[in-house]
Amino acid sequence: MKVSKEQVRENRNRIVETASELFRERGYDGVGVAELMSAAGLTHGGFYKHF
Repeated sequence: MKVSKEQVRENRNRIVETASELFRERGYDGVGVAELMSAAGLTHGGFYKHF
């Protein structure tokens, strides 16, 4: 299933916003990729498509 450019943009923004919140709460070393993506409501592997 192809994802639209708009959806890609929205997902990337959701990851960045969620990361900002978690980093403020726990610091950079207190958050893992799997936890970040779960909190953002996306799959772990999706992180590597965006970054």
